[in-house]
Amino acid sequence: MASHAVLKEQLIEMGFEENLINGALKLLKENATLESVIESIDNGTAEEAVKTLTENDQKSESKDKADEGKTPEEIEAKKKAYAEKIKQRRAEMDEKEKEAERFKELQRRREGKDMGKVRDELQRKQQENYIESLKREKDEEKAARDKILKQIELDKAERRARAQGIPTGANPSTSPAVITPSKPSLVSTASKTGKTKLAIRLLDGTQVVEEFDDKEVLSAVRAYIVTQKNIDFNITFTMPLRPPFTEEDMTKSLFVLGLSPNARLQVVKRTS
Repeated sequence: MASHAVLKEQLIEMGFEENLINGALKLLKENATLESVIESIDNGTAEEAVKTLTENDQKSESKDKADEGKTPEEIEAKKKAYAEKIKQRRAEMDEKEKEAERFKELQRRREGKDMGKVRDELQRKQQENYIESLKREKDEEKAARDKILKQIELDKAERRARAQGIPTGANPSTSPAVITPSKPSLVSTASKTGKTKLAIRLLDGTQVVEEFDDKEVLSAVRAYIVTQKNIDFNITFTMPLRPPFTEEDMTKSLFVLGLSPNARLQVVKRTS
């Protein structure tokens, strides 16, 4: 807010009488602005305030002395000149307000357009991520199916070999490919996301599918099943053609145990 001295100088340059300016400034005090002083002079409150000015406040002749000796026509002309100045000042203020509003509207439109671009880009990225996620899940499911089908074929080959009296582990050049029921070699393949998807069949036959970090240990999976399904006895997991996991296995990561990127497990009760 401008000081009284600055306001006074501006108003004198605009042609307003100094005593009226002093009256308006005394009336408005620290709330005085260029517009409020002009308004006070226009509505007559400044003229009333002039009457309360002390000799120290007044820096020039009062309005009555200033108008002394002037004809009514001259006084009226002076009033009209004041009114014209006030009208011109208000027009300038209105134009500034309109210009400020136009600027704000341009800003709003520009910001709205920028926000629209941001939303479109965000939606595009979300759609790409969703499509990539679907593709990744599809690939993982296919790999899991292929793994199961391969295991089924190996089981069939083993049964055929046993039916024909061919010892398990015979020379593959003279007998069908078979696998032994001993603990298979587990090899993990790191997934692109560092996640392991497990399909876990519970004791009641229902299945739970959940995703874990490759680095999670098997005991974390057991804790998840126990807390989520309210199981009140000790459990472990098993896989086809594999003995149940031991307590030592529970301290190993899913990657080390060969369960990454996906595997099927079955919950069994621990016997010891």
